[in-house]
Amino acid sequence: MRMQGDNGKMIYELDRPGYEKARPLFRALEYQLTSAAVLDGNNPGKVFVDDRSNPQTAFLASPEGCYLAGNPDNGAFNRALNHAIFVGQVFGWKPRALFLVCHPAGWQKQLEVVLAPYQPIALPRRHYICRKVRYDWRTNVPADLTVHRIDEPLLNRPGLVIPDHLKGWGENNWGSMASFLRNGFGFATVHQDEIVSWSLADCRSGDACEIGIHTAEAFRRRGLAAITVAAAVDFALSHGFSAVGWHCSLDNLGSMGTAEKVGFEKERDYTLHYVIVEKEIA
Repeated sequence: MRMQGDNGKMIYELDRPGYEKARPLFRALEYQLTSAAVLDGNNPGKVFVDDRSNPQTAFLASPEGCYLAGNPDNGAFNRALNHAIFVGQVFGWKPRALFLVCHPAGWQKQLEVVLAPYQPIALPRRHYICRKVRYDWRTNVPADLTVHRIDEPLLNRPGLVIPDHLKGWGENNWGSMASFLRNGFGFATVHQDEIVSWSLADCRSGDACEIGIHTAEAFRRRGLAAITVAAAVDFALSHGFSAVGWHCSLDNLGSMGTAEKVGFEKERDYTLHYVIVEKEIA
C-alpha cells in the first residue's frame, strides 16, 4: 500500500514477504521483542518504510506499541507518517493514544514532527530478562487457590468466570484466542470458579518470549502475581524458550518487585514516548 502525506511524499506499507528488507533497521530494538515477533509473522502488526527495495527509515506498529528505526533525519518520511497516522491511514482509525520506542537517539528530536501537533511525554521504563526461576511458586499457592495452564479445557470449563481482559489480551496480541492457544501460552490462578490472576505471553521470536501479568483488584497483595508469573516462566523455560522478557514503568514498584522476586534481572532502562490524543484532527 502506498500512502501520500499532505506534502506529496509517499510512505509504503510492506507486505509480509517484504519485512526482511526492514529487519536490519530494527536490530537495535530487538529487546522490544514484539518488533521482531511482527517481522517474524508470529504476531500481528504493520511495517511502513520510505522505500520498499532499500528502506532507510521505518515505522512498525505492534499490539505492544510502535517503533521508529533507521535514519531519523528523513523529513519527508516523518511528515508523511504524521499525516498518515492522524488521518487514520496507518491503523485504519484515528488513534486515541500513541506509544513509541525509537532508535537511534536522534529520533527524539524528530518526534515533534511525527507526532505534531501533540507534545510527546517521556516515560522511563525497564526491561528485564529471566533465564531461571528463583521462586518456589508451587509451595506458595494458598490453599483456596489453584494454578492452571490456560488451554482449551480451562477456557471451556463449565461455570468458570473468565475475565474479559484475559480474552482481550489474547485476541489483541495474537490476532485471536485460537492463535494464542496455538502459538502462545499463559497461566491462571483460580479461586473457586473465577480466574483471579493471569499471566500471558505477549509475543514470541525465536527462543525468546515476553509475558505480562494482571490480577483482579480484590485479590491483590496476596502474592498471586509472583505465583502466576513464576508458573508461566517455569513453563516457558521448560518448553523451548531460553529467555523470558518483561517490561514495566520505573514508577511501578509492584511490577518491578514481582519481576525480581521471580528471578528476572534488569537488562536495561529505556524511554517510551507517548501522546494522548484529546481531539480529532480535521
